[in-house]
Amino acid sequence: MSATLEPRSDTTTTDPLEILGALMGGEVADPYPLYDELRELGDGIHRVDLLGGWLFTRYADARAVQADHETFSSDVWETSPLSVHDPDDAAHVRFMGLASQLFMWADPPRHTRIRSTFRHAFTDAAVRRWVPMVERVADEVLDAWSPGEEVDLMERLAPEVPVSVIASILGVPREDWDQFRRWSEAYTATFDPIITGAERDRAIRTSLELFDYLAGLIARRRAEPAEDLITHLVQTDTIDGDHLTDPELVSQVALLLSAGNETTMNLIGGGTTLLLDDPEALAALVADPSRIPRAVEEMLRMDPPLHFSGRKATRDTTVGGQDVAAGELVYTLTTAANRDPRAFEDPGRFDIDRFPNRHLTFAHGIHYCVGAPLARLEARVVLARLLARFPDIRPGSTPARRSTTRIVARGFETRPVVL
Repeated sequence: MSATLEPRSDTTTTDPLEILGALMGGEVADPYPLYDELRELGDGIHRVDLLGGWLFTRYADARAVQADHETFSSDVWETSPLSVHDPDDAAHVRFMGLASQLFMWADPPRHTRIRSTFRHAFTDAAVRRWVPMVERVADEVLDAWSPGEEVDLMERLAPEVPVSVIASILGVPREDWDQFRRWSEAYTATFDPIITGAERDRAIRTSLELFDYLAGLIARRRAEPAEDLITHLVQTDTIDGDHLTDPELVSQVALLLSAGNETTMNLIGGGTTLLLDDPEALAALVADPSRIPRAVEEMLRMDPPLHFSGRKATRDTTVGGQDVAAGELVYTLTTAANRDPRAFEDPGRFDIDRFPNRHLTFAHGIHYCVGAPLARLEARVVLARLLARFPDIRPGSTPARRSTTRIVARGFETRPVVL
């Protein structure tokens, strides 16, 4: 019962693949009307050959898929479009081997074993210890700016704060932070199915530089422990009483870097844009910063840093009335689910006091984002510091521009503002 799409005014196609093609073709500045269209057409379920599986766009269906890890496996790496590589290229083969170690691609008991090493790293209490460091990093960037100046938040504030924070937490020397940002951008690109050909090859080879660097840093922390997260991961037993292997460690730390940088960067850019588009909400947060935590949750709902997630059916099943065969890939479109009127009242309205706010931005179930507390902390601190210093912030002289070349992490490339 895959939905049939009605023709739109700007296209003659009735294929959801063509709508997704428009989203990544460079001509769509705001993808959300198209996400809404996919959700409201028919039953909101579409077969998308580009992704090699079913696309679920409604909240109840997306939550059901994410909650049932026994029916919907996360062991999708080797069957997803992301696993395309040249088997005769040693660099590609090595990258595939390391990337396959990620616990995001694993089911229990392997997923439980790897994730257990993070059990003390991202608790609320642990994250609170990082507040002074996040504040210091944000202030260092903001110190360079003056009231009345026009700047692009996506050049400095949005990328520099998260990469500096995660590098500090991991224990990366400061002189390597700029390099870390380049590595993070490359590694993130490997997770997007529309990054192919020469661009994907470059991303893979650059990612291997990151893996080599991390392997060396892990070896040093074994010999010379420090007060950082890599030392913690090296020394922490899994629930099975062993330790992560070197390939497992390298893969998890690389993921922390990529996820900790790209997602928070997109959250800062998207969240600031939502505020700039709603002057009343902006003024309310300036007047009462205690409302920022709930505002951040609404930013996460309205503009998630990551738009897609994927699973694989382990058995024949039915979701939302759609039959899914064992072995088929299923994708959930978080951006559409988070604005589903069946789950949220007036979902297109940016409500900084919305509560409860059960968005799916950090996923649901056993794969709930391990770094969610850190992402929330960074966004809250950055917004508080930014609005305290520049309460009259307004849009810059040129429009903000969202990425049109990716479908997984579709954040802003530019966000000009006048401080």
